Amino acid sequence: MDKEIPFVDLLERANEKVELGHELIEELEEYTQISGVQKIQRKISQEVKFLKKVIKNETLKLNHVQCSNLTHYAFLVQILKLQRDVVHVDCGFPVEGRSNPLRVDIVCDNGLRWIKAIARNSKSLSDAAKGAASYGARSILDQAQEFIDASAQHLCMFKPPKVVFYFSQTIDNTLLVELQEIGIEIASVAETSDCDQSADVLNVSTLNIDITTLLAYISNVCNGSCNWTFQEPILTEQAEKERQAPLKPLLDNLFEGKRLICCETAYKSFEEIIYLLAGPQEHQRAAELMKRVEVLPDVASVPDELAVIKFSGKINQRSLKIFAFGMQMKAVTVTSNKAFIRSAKMQGINVPVFTHQARALTEAKEASGRPIE
Repeated sequence: MDKEIPFVDLLERANEKVELGHELIEELEEYTQISGVQKIQRKISQEVKFLKKVIKNETLKLNHVQCSNLTHYAFLVQILKLQRDVVHVDCGFPVEGRSNPLRVDIVCDNGLRWIKAIARNSKSLSDAAKGAASYGARSILDQAQEFIDASAQHLCMFKPPKVVFYFSQTIDNTLLVELQEIGIEIASVAETSDCDQSADVLNVSTLNIDITTLLAYISNVCNGSCNWTFQEPILTEQAEKERQAPLKPLLDNLFEGKRLICCETAYKSFEEIIYLLAGPQEHQRAAELMKRVEVLPDVASVPDELAVIKFSGKINQRSLKIFAFGMQMKAVTVTSNKAFIRSAKMQGINVPVFTHQARALTEAKEASGRPIE
């Protein structure tokens, strides 16, 4: 066992990675029509099998968790959800003078955009760019030039695809400028609209706020308290995701200049959850948030588009009321309830939505949690 961390904690982290792998495979199910996605699912499955093997054989080491490719795949899936007109994932492009094809993580915009997902530590990226990395480590600047050269060899619509590097962490400003000078567009998930393709949020003035979004916005984990390991694995995972890609700035950017509304059903459910689970700071944030959100009556009847929907475990009366309210108000519904959206799509119904990652209330859970130093 590793001396740096107690084995029981190491085991917990490994099991969380295994759970993450299963979730990623499931999340990718709705993208299996895209070339390359099933290959990614198989690679994730291999990572999960390896972790299960070392856990079972009691040969688990810290390196197995820290160096797991599941971190990269989680970031890749997160980026994939933000893109439109994706045509390929993990696509290889032959490049003159290179023995192996150049791997592009996501090809989207019908081939006009190449995306590379970079989940590496920002310090290691800067060190490699300055030549201070270990022997054999490739500089991100070298990779950037390779991508630019390769895109020039593979024109789409008579022009080179735009190359976009997504970083999971903020990078050094000098490195950012150098990449931009090479021709790379820099992006982060916090700056990218996580919008479903059925809605263009930039062209709407009203947003329908779902219960899940109300809770996420006021949660302690989204308000500067994400450095925790909780007894509940799902909360620990959400805290880790929050450290990688803060949700609050994304929602603040989305809300700016918009009319925020919610229906009575959503508000009453929100109040009940706040009463039962929220901590003092979350209570205060809830009160402040509801000064900005206009509560309106539920719809009298379900719009025709939703009238034919069938109820299931993922689609219930409460969810139907909330999404129907948004459609009647000609508003985009902001939600993390992706299960409803998936189920509705499977029944041929597209609901105008902006989806984001889920965040639960965590303030009361900090008492039994462990802070990360």
